[in-house]
Amino acid sequence: MFDYDRTVVAYHGTHRRAAHRLVDGEPFSPSNNRDDWLGHGIYFWEYGPQQAWWWARRKYGPDASVVAALIRLGWCLDFLDPANIELLRVAHDGLLAALSLVGLPMPRNSNYSKFLDCAVFNWLYRQEEARGVPFDSCRAVFVAARQAEGRSARVFPRSGVFVGGHIQICVREPKNILAVWSVRKDGRYGKDNEEIPADARSASTSPLP
Repeated sequence: MFDYDRTVVAYHGTHRRAAHRLVDGEPFSPSNNRDDWLGHGIYFWEYGPQQAWWWARRKYGPDASVVAALIRLGWCLDFLDPANIELLRVAHDGLLAALSLVGLPMPRNSNYSKFLDCAVFNWLYRQEEARGVPFDSCRAVFVAARQAEGRSARVFPRSGVFVGGHIQICVREPKNILAVWSVRKDGRYGKDNEEIPADARSASTSPLP
């Protein structure tokens, strides 16, 4: 675990109105759900525009939109570095001990709701904040064991490639989001025609007098 002096491009699915506000400079609202996989924060898919569009369409239907952001990882809890796994194990055991002292059970994960993961990550974040070294971001690979139909998520038997595998980033420090821009449905920069007001489209396509 160390300060990542580098940036990545990542994608955030949201409602169309919220996307306009974010591009105009409004700050992101952190997610504070009890089952947020990597704990509370602002979620992105690293270099995954189509993954962000897939999620946004499921949640917002025809009002789905996606923005991209330039993110400085900073002090990053990066689980693409195996050395950081032990931190999470220690945090799990610490939370278990703390809850046992007051007679409370550990949260439990389900296939789609990661209550335990969320609780452990939030516990770890609080411990590090108390030490004066808060995390700026967290980064991990998500791999689904099964697809919705119950079939294996492996592309073919015993493959190391999984359907739907992706890298998620949970930004804890909003100041590390350096720039935000609109993303078209094909993943490129800009807005699709249906998102641009009719008068603006006409002005952009009309020949000069």
